[in-house]
Amino acid sequence: MKVKSSIKPMCSKCKMVKRKGKLYIICSNPKH
Repeated sequence: MKVKSSIKPMCSKCKMVKRKGKLYIICSNPKH
């Protein structure tokens, strides 16, 4: 799981989750 200033889903499996005011991308692909 990575934190970026500008978050864009990299694939169809990527999910955007907002926690405590921060956006995270959770993906089954380990490269994301």
